[in-house]
Amino acid sequence: MSEAPDPLDAVLEDPWAVWVGERTRQRLHLPDFRRAAVLVGLTREPDPRVLLTVRSADLPTHRGQISFPGGSLDPGETPVQAALREADEEVGLSPTDVTVLGELDDVFTPVGFHVTPVLARIPAQPRLTLNAEVAELLLPTLGELRAAPLVRETRTLPGGERVPLYRYPWHGHDIWGMTARVLHDLLGEGP
Repeated sequence: MSEAPDPLDAVLEDPWAVWVGERTRQRLHLPDFRRAAVLVGLTREPDPRVLLTVRSADLPTHRGQISFPGGSLDPGETPVQAALREADEEVGLSPTDVTVLGELDDVFTPVGFHVTPVLARIPAQPRLTLNAEVAELLLPTLGELRAAPLVRETRTLPGGERVPLYRYPWHGHDIWGMTARVLHDLLGEGP
């Protein structure tokens, strides 16, 4: 009688899970910043696609910007719970269709958010339904993003610290800000 496969075997054999497990995650401690989480969803394909959204032009903040599904943590919520909830709310991605692989390096935004990116696998052809916050879905492959002409800039923060900024032009879209920073870390493109 053959033994049933352990469902964790699929996660452990996933190269992204191994990659996450081999890294030392950079955590931030920013008590005055608002906690948030985003879902960095990669499709299950030889050249995975990453799930990005174009925010609606009707929103009070970040209009038209490209982002990962995500948002603020509710009281008592973990980053993983928040990322799954927000992805479900924004694009209809059912948490049952998501395999969480781990958390990437924390990032912050100039407007006061401390964001934990949650790396996950999603179906190659996810069934999605956009809410009013999302104008459009983007699904670039990681290969396309690696081939994009990465633009690097440096900005000096009010305290004098110099931080790198990145931009990924892709099919007429400008992926920048926190989203580009997370992509840059994910793609392992160095400083």
